[in-house]
Amino acid sequence: MQISSTERKPLPLLTSVDAVLFDIDGTLLNTFDFIYGAFEHAFEVHAIDALSRRDISQLMGGPLEEVYGTMAPKHDPAALAETHRNFQTNNLHLASLFPATLEVLEELKNRKLKIGAITTRSLRTSIRSLETTGIAHFFDVVISAEDVVRHKPDPEPILKGLAAMGISTADAVMVGDTAADILAGKNSGTRTVAALYGFGGESLLDLKPDYAIRDLKEFLLL
Repeated sequence: MQISSTERKPLPLLTSVDAVLFDIDGTLLNTFDFIYGAFEHAFEVHAIDALSRRDISQLMGGPLEEVYGTMAPKHDPAALAETHRNFQTNNLHLASLFPATLEVLEELKNRKLKIGAITTRSLRTSIRSLETTGIAHFFDVVISAEDVVRHKPDPEPILKGLAAMGISTADAVMVGDTAADILAGKNSGTRTVAALYGFGGESLLDLKPDYAIRDLKEFLLL
């Protein structure tokens, strides 16, 4: 659904952009057990009282060490993040495609659009999860945590991805399921699509994204 209001009926989104940037987790890939499981494993290994998945979801989106610094301020965030990443490296099978992911990516390629992935997940698991789910070949660029100094919601990851593809922010849209995704899009000047089926849920509407979808397939209708 379109959220922004204009005096004239706007052009369909996908006819007015040259590139689509996607977050990976909770947007293209069903990684709920992959992500929550990593947090729960780290809590258990480091003898920390576990947070509920609801509470975890409200703290996600930024760099992993910062997230752990907020969740468990009395513990070493780097050690927690390493335990988290080791779990994910050993459990890539927990990441799977949403039902419409392949259809959407194929249609975007048919339309000759550039496709980028912008994630705060580590390079060692982000690329592999795209490979193991069979969609890595769709992407013109993948920007992972190690590729930037400042992470979402800072615009740096989006700007770096668009520069690599030779696309301006005015000609791109950012699709994501956390507040960091939507704010990064706004901060960079792209249009934004909130994936309400992901980790952030309906709370993303408070950020006033340009569009919102409750199923990835709806993206093709914008």
